[in-house]
Amino acid sequence: MIVRFCVSAIILMLALVAASFPQKVGNALTDTGPYSAERSGIVRGHVSSNNPVSGSLLVELVAVGSGTPISAAVDASGWFELQGLAPGQYQLRLIGFGEQVVHEEVVYIAGGNQALSIHAAATQSLRRPGEPTVSIHQLEHRIPAKAQKEFDKGQAAATKGDQPTALGHFLKASEIDPEFADAFNCAGVIFLTGGELEDAAHQFEKAIELVPDHRAALANMSVALSRLEQPREAAEVARRALKLDPGLLKVRYILGLSLIRAGGDKDEALDNLQRAATDIPKAHLLAAKILADSGQCEKAAKHVEEYLLSRPGDGVDRQKVEAWLVQLRQ
Repeated sequence: MIVRFCVSAIILMLALVAASFPQKVGNALTDTGPYSAERSGIVRGHVSSNNPVSGSLLVELVAVGSGTPISAAVDASGWFELQGLAPGQYQLRLIGFGEQVVHEEVVYIAGGNQALSIHAAATQSLRRPGEPTVSIHQLEHRIPAKAQKEFDKGQAAATKGDQPTALGHFLKASEIDPEFADAFNCAGVIFLTGGELEDAAHQFEKAIELVPDHRAALANMSVALSRLEQPREAAEVARRALKLDPGLLKVRYILGLSLIRAGGDKDEALDNLQRAATDIPKAHLLAAKILADSGQCEKAAKHVEEYLLSRPGDGVDRQKVEAWLVQLRQ
């Protein structure tokens, strides 16, 4: 199932490339950190609103001070279930289609079997995607009913994981309405997840031309450019996305990775990778590489340790990382 669909490519598409690090270590960028016996509480909840709740929704909780998110999809009736929550204070976010945060509050988790009730006062954005900051173009542009219908069908198909059908509807929506920026962005994500990078970049470019501050399209374009081996351009676009939303940690990973590939500012790369590491453990390895190259082996070793703690289990990759840690400690 696809949730947060129109920006989800940034957590799926980039593999770690670490220059002179012994080997590439994995591909997925969806690590959420280790689970322990103390993080076994199950929390169930329900989302309600003054308006009907529909579309792809995600509930995300981040423990205050940890930065590691735990999330769950909201079903059609508004219910969700979260596991692995230790008692404490959490920042709760309700995220709609296109990565838009439509509700945010602080909650306290007392323990397992707790029930949460979330009430979002206004949820128009849950039914129709938009951006946190709406441009004049988006405010003035009226989407034709036929185009919106095609887009909604694409959204439904994407939620079910039927990407070919979703792509057809998104392309049809943009054909009906050539100023439908969100349709171009979402079509681009389909192309991106399918490895059709040039087509993806073309769709994102159209969305950005229509809405220069389109956060999701900028984030996705940075991914496409990175995979097209255009690190300088990827870094530039990533910076634009981060100006709109500094909390896009996965885009910070892309920026740090792109700066390394382009031979850019190592301090800027290190800063972004260290921030991204709270959400993407592999960023620890790239940060460690920068630190090790500058002779800061002890700091590099700490990053490697953090990575190993976030990835329990055995395997060839883990053995290589552990061997690197031994080298750093010598």
